Amino acid sequence: MKKIKRIFILLSVLLFSAFLLSCSKKEEESTSVSAEEASGLEGVITNYFQQIEAQDDEQLEESINSAYKAKEELFYNALSNYKNAKKDLGEFQEIEKVDVKKEGDTYVVDLHAKYAKRELIFHAALHDDYSGFSELSFNPVYSLSEKLFAAFQNMIVGMGTVFAVLIFIAWIISLFAHLHRWEVRQAEKKKERDGKSSSVASSPAVVSPEKPAVPVLEKEEGISEELLSVILMAAVKAYEEDFAKKNPYSDARTLENGLFVRSIKRRK
Repeated sequence: MKKIKRIFILLSVLLFSAFLLSCSKKEEESTSVSAEEASGLEGVITNYFQQIEAQDDEQLEESINSAYKAKEELFYNALSNYKNAKKDLGEFQEIEKVDVKKEGDTYVVDLHAKYAKRELIFHAALHDDYSGFSELSFNPVYSLSEKLFAAFQNMIVGMGTVFAVLIFIAWIISLFAHLHRWEVRQAEKKKERDGKSSSVASSPAVVSPEKPAVPVLEKEEGISEELLSVILMAAVKAYEEDFAKKNPYSDARTLENGLFVRSIKRRK
């Protein structure tokens, strides 16, 4: 167990020493700029900054549009950033200092300008062959209280937006219940309409033809059944006399209406 602790401590010491060596080496590399190169870079960056700072709002807008048309994204973003930061800077007063250092194959220049409200750091990075800028930005220096206040504002806006969206989503979800009830009512109405139409179709009005009225002979009071039979026989005889015709080959007679009267019997 003690050996493991010793090995862990030894590794920690080695890593810390390597970190310090890398930091010192990096610092040496970043400060290895000759006085002549530093002076030349200070003059170039200072002149460029003064040209931009001397422009009024209209000229600055023209420079931004020119960079946009030329598709120079680095200059367009830097000038747009400077335009947005001018209201927080106030009036320009002086250039305080210019720091020049070299990081690898790039010269890094930080120009510190003093304004009425706050300091501005103009950051520029150039290739070692002076072929052009690789980085360009205008960075206003804000105090800790201003940063905290801006962070608080962003937090309030973000949380307010999130809660507003959640409330809107909850309201949309609450409408689903009303929509469901409306769909149920519509389905019930449709079901009622379909039921009525099916009942009408399944039970059509049947018109039964009128049956011919059968004459009913009612017995008159005071007439006996024998007399009624005689009257009926006489009526049938008279009917046969009117519609019957003589058959030359037999004594039988046939009715032209096709009816044959065989006999009349009384049912008890």
